[in-house]
Amino acid sequence: MDTKILEHVGLTHNESIVYLTLIKEGNSKSGEILKNSGLNSGKIYEILESLKKKGLVSESAINNIKHYTAAPPSQILEYLNKQKEELEKDEQIIKKAIPELEKIRENKTKEIKAITYTGFRGIRTATDEALERMKKGEEILGMGITEKKNKIFNEFWVVWTEKRIKKKIIAKHIFSEKGDYFNKFEKMKYTESKVLEGLTPVTIDIFGKDKVLILNYNEPYSCTMIYDENTATSFINFFHQLWKLAKK
Repeated sequence: MDTKILEHVGLTHNESIVYLTLIKEGNSKSGEILKNSGLNSGKIYEILESLKKKGLVSESAINNIKHYTAAPPSQILEYLNKQKEELEKDEQIIKKAIPELEKIRENKTKEIKAITYTGFRGIRTATDEALERMKKGEEILGMGITEKKNKIFNEFWVVWTEKRIKKKIIAKHIFSEKGDYFNKFEKMKYTESKVLEGLTPVTIDIFGKDKVLILNYNEPYSCTMIYDENTATSFINFFHQLWKLAKK
């Protein structure tokens, strides 16, 4: 059997080797385990102790010499169940701690004028966080929106917009071209869309009165969130000038 199967459920590479060796050889002394496994003698007792704690190896004394036996393979499921229980406990602890951690981070973020995020996950983090901070009555203004980017972003924005709509946050979009992507958003609730062809190579989203997100969809993907009311005001005024020029 490949050790990766056991590693996948949480055993280390060496633990997997020792367990499989004991499965094949049966009750064995440490020296026999070393010989049959090909491991270095320095850590064999540490590995065996770890397997014992996981309930996957038992120890017995025969003529005052320690022997080790692999637990039945079904015990691996028991080990997994214990891991699940521990993860569930950890999840509850983290859930209780999240509000306090969010407050600490929010207070610290107020001191920061700009944060740069990289990669698709970074962009997703920035936009999700911005939406969470949106208040009732605020709106999102977006310009330079284009479908000419990696389709994972187009798909992401459609899903993200559904979350925005659920929060009843109004968005106004200025697209750089008219096509299927534009038509899709034009039909959405709480959404107004216009077109101003060839507007800009980057997308700029203004969230409320104090957040500006500048998105770069060329590799390496990145975005920069600016937390500054004066900067946001400048972009809001610029957006409304362009909105007058844009066409439906």
